Amino acid sequence: MHVSLALVTTENLPYSIRPCAGGGVRVSGLGDVLKQSGVACTYWLLENWRGALDPRFDFPVEYYRPELLHQQLNNSNHDAVLFEQWQPLTYLKVPLKLPVIVDLPGPLMMEYHWRDRDNYLQHMSNKLYCLAQADYAICADERQRGYYSAWLSWAGWQPSENRLKVAPFCMREMPKSRQGHVEDEPLFLWGGMFWPWHDRRDAFQCVVAALQKADRGQLAIVGANGDEDALDAFYQPYAQHNRVSWLGQYAFTDYITELKRSAVALDISATTEERRLSSDLRTGTALWAGTPCIVTPESAWAKLIDQHNAGWIIPYNDLIQLTSVVTQIAQERCDLTAKRRGASAASAAISQESRIQPLLDILNSPSKREAAPPLLSTRDQDREKRLQELQENVFQLQHENKCLTHDLDSIRNNPLFRLYKYIVDVLK
Repeated sequence: MHVSLALVTTENLPYSIRPCAGGGVRVSGLGDVLKQSGVACTYWLLENWRGALDPRFDFPVEYYRPELLHQQLNNSNHDAVLFEQWQPLTYLKVPLKLPVIVDLPGPLMMEYHWRDRDNYLQHMSNKLYCLAQADYAICADERQRGYYSAWLSWAGWQPSENRLKVAPFCMREMPKSRQGHVEDEPLFLWGGMFWPWHDRRDAFQCVVAALQKADRGQLAIVGANGDEDALDAFYQPYAQHNRVSWLGQYAFTDYITELKRSAVALDISATTEERRLSSDLRTGTALWAGTPCIVTPESAWAKLIDQHNAGWIIPYNDLIQLTSVVTQIAQERCDLTAKRRGASAASAAISQESRIQPLLDILNSPSKREAAPPLLSTRDQDREKRLQELQENVFQLQHENKCLTHDLDSIRNNPLFRLYKYIVDVLK
């Protein structure tokens, strides 16, 4: 397939000396397998990622400035462009001449419900504006189709166009070296970004208590808190725990090494609608590394894990079963070898080109869609813009008020001012 594709992302890539988020893993996986299928892929990265890539990275790279992205892409020789998430489409000043594919791997608007609720309506308006500019959309799981079909309809897409395709998480074949290696004591790994809407508290306490009672096994935390204030207060009591190791953020290659050392990877959190629709890239990455996983039934990976016996599926509120499984793993009273074989089989499935065949079908003959305006009216968009401007003015006034209050307190505490007040009071 002689097609040239631009892959536009705001994320760092796994082939980097810096830590990498799930969006970077997702888009790099697509690029890896597309390249194996003969698609000429070029990554378009933000200027601030310049110098971050490993010198051995073998893909062409272009660096862009957001305000010039539309001009740079329109002047490029690509046949199509794929955007990782819809947000980078906000950088476009004019519609692109190229066919635009937008990747929608997870329900970002549900995250905004927690992350930035004050500006939720503005994010909604931005999303519809961005989706209206796209010609194709891909999502990571079949169960996401209904969610995104509704958004695309709001953005002016015709349901009969059939331009929304499912392209699951995919990575090139994992090297087999050090596959499934386990330390003297079984290592449990909990990795990724820890966000306030991922409630892991009960499961976390359960795992630590089980390891403490078994007097065996280690829990390694690799990642970072997405909200320091919300999470530090909970995790602080475990900072010096003899069964918990806080390893911080790792570059992706080091993260994979840590996964391979682990007996099992954990991805357990309370069920929410966001979790039901998420593609859980931390679990996909662990399976790709050949590491068995413990997940809840709502996980997008539960079916693959069950199919290959690649781990354990435990309801979040079943702490008795979770304690039992953790204890058996820690004391090596379960067949970890069989689970590792299952995880290796899942890893092989993740690397199959057929997973991205729908995306290859799009690239076989990409075309522009007959665009229609979003169903959110111009009046509503103007209203949201005015509300956003008013809110920004309120924030600015609050900041200025805080500065003035601070200056006034400083004046009041100045000895000369206090002397002046004393003299004035005496003279009265």
